[in-house]
Amino acid sequence: MSEEQVVKYDERGVADGGTIGLPREMTREKWLQEVFPEWGQFLNHEIANFEVQPGTGAMWYFGGPSFALKSQAGAVFTVDLYAGPSMFTDESYCGVCRTSGAAKLWWMRLNPHVIDPWRFERLDAVLITHHHQDHLDFYTVSAALQTTDCKFIAPPESARRLREHMGVPDSRIIVAYVGESVQIEDMKIDFAPNFDVIASRTGFDEPASFEEVAVSFIFNTEGGNIAFLGDTLYHNGYRMVGEKFDIDVVCMNMGNNAPGYTDKMSPWDFWRIAEALNAEVVIPDHHDNWGNCYEDPSYLEYIVRRKSAEPRHPEMKSVVLLPGARYIHPDDKNIGRYFYPDWRERMDWTKSVEYGLKEE
Repeated sequence: MSEEQVVKYDERGVADGGTIGLPREMTREKWLQEVFPEWGQFLNHEIANFEVQPGTGAMWYFGGPSFALKSQAGAVFTVDLYAGPSMFTDESYCGVCRTSGAAKLWWMRLNPHVIDPWRFERLDAVLITHHHQDHLDFYTVSAALQTTDCKFIAPPESARRLREHMGVPDSRIIVAYVGESVQIEDMKIDFAPNFDVIASRTGFDEPASFEEVAVSFIFNTEGGNIAFLGDTLYHNGYRMVGEKFDIDVVCMNMGNNAPGYTDKMSPWDFWRIAEALNAEVVIPDHHDNWGNCYEDPSYLEYIVRRKSAEPRHPEMKSVVLLPGARYIHPDDKNIGRYFYPDWRERMDWTKSVEYGLKEE
């Protein structure tokens, strides 16, 4: 593209309104450049310029399994960022196909692309919970490898694939061995057990060990510890995890499972893990991005509300986020559901041409 054809962004990260949408010569390449990702660089700009206040933890939800976090010192991290399209899997590799007997599955992406992986002003680490394509994402890895000096943090199998298939040098890989931790700037990240059954069967003739294929990340933020469990399924071992680690917020997968396969946790299993972890706040993910697994989060809200009312269960709060949402802990723990801003504070009736004050 020539300089004149490159989309410009203003100080807010918004695409140049002087050219977008106006009649002019158009090609498919120009269209893709101007329209994709749907949110342009708005969130990239917000993350870069947001100041995390003392005593809080800050994160952004991108939809699907994907998040970003930022520390008080300005360090930026992504967790399971998926920047790819809808995709196809078949029995030769796919853990869900193998366990269900399905010959093939189409995974139709529903959530919008709200982040541009090529336009992070700062990125300290890309974290990957397991080696599924929508978590170990080739597009994200390629962008981060070429445009940043970040580290790539992943369990052994994902680390091997980063090295052997995606060209990430050893010097930029941190292998996430269960029981260890890493300190990056002012953020400590613990590597906790993860019991992802489907990952243990993805790409292996015999099931691999959990420690080889999956890890849970626990970010020790000033506002509380935030855990990411990727695509785990329910396992009794989370009782042990809850007693070994302090977890305030847990983010993990939830979704619908058609008869014959279990790929995502049901709302009930989600709640059972959250209770075992002694979590104060639960945030579902993955329920909103694949057409065949879409689940209404109101089921989880109902379970959490009813169980929290029983004396034998600890009080727990559910927070349902939308793609692009920013969550601050503990400030936002009582919001229930995130709603997009309607910018009402920007309205000024006195300046309305319809009903405002008339100039004398």
